[in-house]
Amino acid sequence: MKRLRNCTFFLAVLLLTISSGKAEPAILKYSAGCEFSALQKEDGSAKTLVRPDLTLYYKVFGQGKPVLVLNGGPGFSGELVEPIARVIARRGCAIVPDQRGTGHSIPEDETAITLDNSIADFEALRDELGYAQWTVLGTSWGGMIAMDYASKHPESLKGLVLVDSGGTSAASFSRSFIDNITARMTSDDRAAGKFWAQPEIIARDPYRAAIESMRCMIPAEYFDRSKAWRFIAGMKVGKQHYNPAASKFLSPEYEKQAASRIEALGKIDIPTLIMHGRQDPMPESVALGLHELLRGSRLVFIDRCGHMPWIEQPEEFKKTLFEFLFD
Repeated sequence: MKRLRNCTFFLAVLLLTISSGKAEPAILKYSAGCEFSALQKEDGSAKTLVRPDLTLYYKVFGQGKPVLVLNGGPGFSGELVEPIARVIARRGCAIVPDQRGTGHSIPEDETAITLDNSIADFEALRDELGYAQWTVLGTSWGGMIAMDYASKHPESLKGLVLVDSGGTSAASFSRSFIDNITARMTSDDRAAGKFWAQPEIIARDPYRAAIESMRCMIPAEYFDRSKAWRFIAGMKVGKQHYNPAASKFLSPEYEKQAASRIEALGKIDIPTLIMHGRQDPMPESVALGLHELLRGSRLVFIDRCGHMPWIEQPEEFKKTLFEFLFD
């Protein structure tokens, strides 16, 4: 469990399936300098909100209907979903926070990285920006914390968008998710994973080891592995880009609150869009279960697509999202 707590919620569990090895692997190399052009345009407006125990950092893209965009992890900064924010900014306003415990929003006291404090941050940000309601979009773990937000403050949400989200608890998907990714990993993926999982390699540079281990697994999340580099290039080394402590505190807490979250979600009625890649290693049963739980939700499966539809099927992603948000 130690390794699970020190890595991102979804991908790190896979490290438990990779045994430590000493042989030098054929390591896959990805340069952060190869970021695709969309990551380098329209940087948004950077802002901060002073909270009792931290300064919350966030970016605003565009104007109009507000959409809070929550990235996966936990532990990654908001920069990885800025491409989604730029899409939304064509017709609306996207707000991308560095969630509590990530990026520039890391409190001095790590024990302050809690689920309830994170939700309180979102509410404080909504109030600061003067919105009575907003739509909340979450990808992967971001979808999970978005559902937690909806369960606790349904009055604040005008809409909910879940993009290849995990379930209302890790128990609802983790085993299948792990099995699906493990089955898709190539021999090079596994060799690189073994190398970066070695204790001496981790001790030498723990932040790089964490990112490189996850880079080995990302291609297995895609229908077309050749498109994985676009996301991998944005995975930078450093605590400000990925903070393992966020998962250490948030993941167990999310599981503890599962029963109350499910009960609350079954009683609310918020317009909800669920998008799910047909080839996502996140099992379809998760999307189907959420569709059944969330009253009045719309479920859209995207073909030839894995865990990140805004990269693999950008036009269908935009069309489906805009129909829900703006039409």
